[in-house]
Order: sequence, then C-alpha cells, then structure tokens
Amino acid sequence: MKKSLNILIGILTIIAIGVLIIIVYRYAQYQENEMQALEVVAQIEETFEKSKENNQKIEMEYKGYLVEGIIEIPSINVKSPILNETNEDSMQYSVTKFSGGKINSIGNYVIAGHNYLNGSMFGNLKQLEIGDDIKLTDLYNNTVIYKVLSIYSVKPNDTSVLDSTNKNARDVTLITCTKGRAERLIVKAQEIKN
Repeated sequence: MKKSLNILIGILTIIAIGVLIIIVYRYAQYQENEMQALEVVAQIEETFEKSKENNQKIEMEYKGYLVEGIIEIPSINVKSPILNETNEDSMQYSVTKFSGGKINSIGNYVIAGHNYLNGSMFGNLKQLEIGDDIKLTDLYNNTVIYKVLSIYSVKPNDTSVLDSTNKNARDVTLITCTKGRAERLIVKAQEIKN
C-alpha cells in the first residue's frame, strides 16, 4: 500500500512539474510576442517621425501579416499593431482586424485579441470603464480617438456585435474571450467629435 502511495505521489509530482514548465513556457512566449509587437509599433512610429512632411502610407508586415494600424488604450496600457487577418496563427502574435472596412472609416471596425492571464493583448480589457479612450492610428499617421460607450458579454455565436451603432459614425468594437471561453467580452466605442 505504501509503495503504491509513493508511486502515485511521484506521478503527481511529475505531472505538477510538467504543468508548471508549460505555464512558464507559455508566459515567456506571451512576453516575447508582446515585446516583438511593441518593436513593430516603435518601427512604425519612427517611420512616422522621419516622414512628418509627407502624408504617405507606410507598409509594414509582422510575422507574415500586414499591419493595418496601431491600437492604443492608455488606461490599461495597451499599445499594439493591428494585423489584417484573424486566424489562430495571427492571434498568437497580436490583436487582429476581425470585421469592418478600413481602419478609422465610417462603420464598425472590429478588433479581436486574446485574453491572456499575464495581461498582454486584451488580457486587461475587463478593467476598461465607460468613457475611457481608445486610439486607432492608420498607416498614414492619422489618429482617431474613440470613447468607450458600453462593455458587456455575449455568447460566442452572437454576431450582433459586428453591427454599427450608428451607420454615419466611426465605431470600434473590441472582442476577447472571458475566462473559460464561455462568453465574449465586448467593448463598444465611438469616435469623439471635435
């Protein structure tokens, strides 16, 4: 009996160590992805600085995906490139365009990102509050500031979040999973008019 208990404890210890190694590895991978994404943002901003006088679009790729612009959410310390395609691969590297027209155009521009436990990507989205700012900068260096209007959860198959709240306005919708992926956390924001 004692021998069986020792074997069981040994197996459980090995499993616990394995799980811990996987968690540490994933955390390191998320941190590395976030650092690389910030480097892409820095390259874009540096290019903007160098070409202040000409309003020419810059072309940027990250991990094989075109970058559409930059999202910045100051209240939760998010600054990330927006990749042009949403799939399992692209979402490992950064937030992605899920739906909509061009960045900062009239209509609803929808951005998806993972809800990582370490707070990277949209991991801190649940901390946003009504009235917080979301800034989207296109690759012509035009920035539009949006104010958060609503924050709520929906079932994964609810596509109503892709609709515009006002067909004549610029909207942005942020989507991420809740813990356990049972629902989607939705943040709706609209352009601040001067």
